[in-house]
Amino acid sequence: MFTKNLKYIIMKQIITNNKIRFTTLINKDLLSQIKLISYFTNQKLNETINESLKIYIKDFESKNNTTLNSIIDLQNNFTPLNNPIETPSNTEIEDNKSISKK
Repeated sequence: MFTKNLKYIIMKQIITNNKIRFTTLINKDLLSQIKLISYFTNQKLNETINESLKIYIKDFESKNNTTLNSIIDLQNNFTPLNNPIETPSNTEIEDNKSISKK
């Protein structure tokens, strides 16, 4: 019971702060440098990484003349058409086979 409540509290905090935990591999030298930047600017490491990612994304968007949020919104708001793909019936397939044999 306690662990379920703890999981709920932890997930609630993650959702509330709009942050997500993930694991990745990073070059050792880059990690050392970003840690130093974090230390010198008196920021938490995750704040420094977030700022770096924001700058990288802005640079990418300006170089490629696009906005990634609009692409993400398009994907999230996408609704499929109500036109089901028609599959040929068995008789149509058999008819096609007989025509091709002639």
